[in-house]
Amino acid sequence: MDQEHIFMLHEFIDGEVWNWFRCHVLHTNWNKQDWTFKEVLIGLYNRFVNAATMQEACEAFRTAVYDARTGVQTFYDELVGHAQNMAMYLDEFTIQETFLDGIPAEMHRALICDDNLSPKVNTVTKFLVYAICYEQSAHTATHYDQRSSCRTQGYHQPVKVGTFLAKRSEMEQNCNPQPKVWSDAPVAKESRYMLRVGQPGPKGAWDGLPKVSHPKGSPSKVTFSGGDAGYKPSGGVA
Repeated sequence: MDQEHIFMLHEFIDGEVWNWFRCHVLHTNWNKQDWTFKEVLIGLYNRFVNAATMQEACEAFRTAVYDARTGVQTFYDELVGHAQNMAMYLDEFTIQETFLDGIPAEMHRALICDDNLSPKVNTVTKFLVYAICYEQSAHTATHYDQRSSCRTQGYHQPVKVGTFLAKRSEMEQNCNPQPKVWSDAPVAKESRYMLRVGQPGPKGAWDGLPKVSHPKGSPSKVTFSGGDAGYKPSGGVA
């Protein structure tokens, strides 16, 4: 059975690996003639997998990062893959600590605070299951937030109740203005004069104004206040 596996192996190798396999396993003049399939695999491992390759696996495990586009499952699989390429497989606690340090902070907090998980009690696979659920929920919430923003696009922002009532009251006043209460006298030009009794005023000062009688006891100074809608005498004169 080992011989069949050995002869099938050479169909899946090439290059330098094929040269080593041909010279050490298939060559008839080589000292070792009875290779087993396990011994061939160990020989290939010792020849081509060196300490530098294992160091690269350690460095890749240490620098692995979470990518939101591929998800938390891909991040976990990458960590496990690098750990399997090391000479000594890492313990579960080390993989768990690296996994928790690599996921986003909001996901890390949700797993511990909301789901009540603890690194000292729960396994890394349980953290992975809850992390996948959190990720799926976040994607669903983002999807519906985008739908809501598309539906509300183009509409006015909501107005506070107090602001709305104030604007409505202002509109009602503009549509139905309250009439101003003035005297029935005709509208006078916009002017203000201080006149004394018996003293003529400036030219045109009395144009458009009614004659005012001065009863006994009236003050000697009369003030006329003109405005847009009429005039109103001041100083006690009606």
